[in-house]
Amino acid sequence: MNKIIYLLLILLFVISIVYYQNTINELKKKIIGKEEEIKASSQYIESLKEKIKIKETEAEIPKSILHEDKLKSLLADYFEETTEKINPISKISTKELQVELQNFRNRKRFLPDLVPLKSEYLKSQGFSEKHQAIDLAASLGSEVIASAAGVVKSVYQDKYFGNVLVIDHLNEYVTLYAHLAKVLVKPKFFVEKNETIALVGNSGNSTSSHLHYEILKKGKNINPDSLIVDPNYFLKE
Repeated sequence: MNKIIYLLLILLFVISIVYYQNTINELKKKIIGKEEEIKASSQYIESLKEKIKIKETEAEIPKSILHEDKLKSLLADYFEETTEKINPISKISTKELQVELQNFRNRKRFLPDLVPLKSEYLKSQGFSEKHQAIDLAASLGSEVIASAAGVVKSVYQDKYFGNVLVIDHLNEYVTLYAHLAKVLVKPKFFVEKNETIALVGNSGNSTSSHLHYEILKKGKNINPDSLIVDPNYFLKE
């Protein structure tokens, strides 16, 4: 009888030890699991911190700049225009960069670098000493646009050039548009870049409808080809 009780006690002790060991193992697994969760959470928190830093940095720059479609090309043009060998963006603050970009936009706004037509055209005559302009053949009535912002300096009729329009771009540039069918603006009007200002015609001494286009810099005619930036322009000559 005593032996049976003794064996039962031993069996109960063994069962207790096994149960205790299993409980310890389960607790260890839970602890390890929690440690892994804490580690993962820490990594996630660190990644959030990095994202917050990025957002804070982005917040310093206005959305109008961050989301401007032409920012990359604008910056490329800006950097090309500067004489700095090192990227200027690393040398100036965000506010200074905004001021620089705004100044650059203003310069571009008043720079006559557009083909002054909205329609299809053919470059029928280039710039030379005898012909200090370019002629762009286009359909009668095609829209003529201002190649840059400025003030209409004069509108007049000429025996040779027909209906003529002259725009002062409030810098060193003046543009002249001739052989027009109709002028749609009046003297002292302010016009924006790309605004329709006249219609292609055949007025004056002209054999077919076309636009005679001149650019003057500081009062002297220059070749418009040196300013026009349309990538398709030279293919149409």
